[in-house]
Amino acid sequence: MKVETLTGYEFEILNRNLAILPVGSVERHGNHLPLGTDTLIPEFISEKIAERLNCLILPPVWYGSCKAMRNFLGTFDIPDEVLYKYLKCIMVEAHRNGMKLLVVINGHGGNSVPIAMAAREAARETDISILVVDWWKDLGLEALSKFTSTGHAGEDETSAMLAVNGKLVKMDLAKSHPVQYPSFKLYSKRLDERLYEIALTGDATKADKEKGEYLLNAVVNDLIKLIEEAKRLLAISKQGGFYEYKL
Repeated sequence: MKVETLTGYEFEILNRNLAILPVGSVERHGNHLPLGTDTLIPEFISEKIAERLNCLILPPVWYGSCKAMRNFLGTFDIPDEVLYKYLKCIMVEAHRNGMKLLVVINGHGGNSVPIAMAAREAARETDISILVVDWWKDLGLEALSKFTSTGHAGEDETSAMLAVNGKLVKMDLAKSHPVQYPSFKLYSKRLDERLYEIALTGDATKADKEKGEYLLNAVVNDLIKLIEEAKRLLAISKQGGFYEYKL
């Protein structure tokens, strides 16, 4: 159930204990993927989760922190401190609206730190619990290991987007641009310029819809397991068809 489509009365009478927040970016993904890829994929995952758990989906956060891609047209880079404060406000408001467990599905690497900062502070200042996942590195790892080339707008992300909405993907513009990421964290504009010469890393030409469906199905299954484990840790039980805190 998407919150933006509900009336006030519908929202008021629905169980609101569990909700999902997709977070992404508007960012250049080569020449073949839509600028909203990092949001469209988490939104799709959210919908699949909601179908199985009958929970709410909050409107997605479309804009993210996109330092590495800010030199490419189509990228909208939001400062980390602005994004973190905005996300924290959403999380606090989710608590005020009766949500006890918020699942944040992040679709963009640059958002990871601002999301973590916001979640830590919101959880300390309210009683909300927040589960944060980066879908491409925390979930579906066994399925992801079957891919020969991963990366930004590469085989894995392009395959996922083909499964989400193939009409938005222009495979005739897909390219191969293999790069070697350092094994350690190195923050450098110079390194970004070398890695992202064409706003694509990996081999997007190897992508196909079936691979994407396989990957996203594994991602959804893994996230369901994480949510159930989070409920167990938080002592949430199912009563009358809804999940409620025992505490």
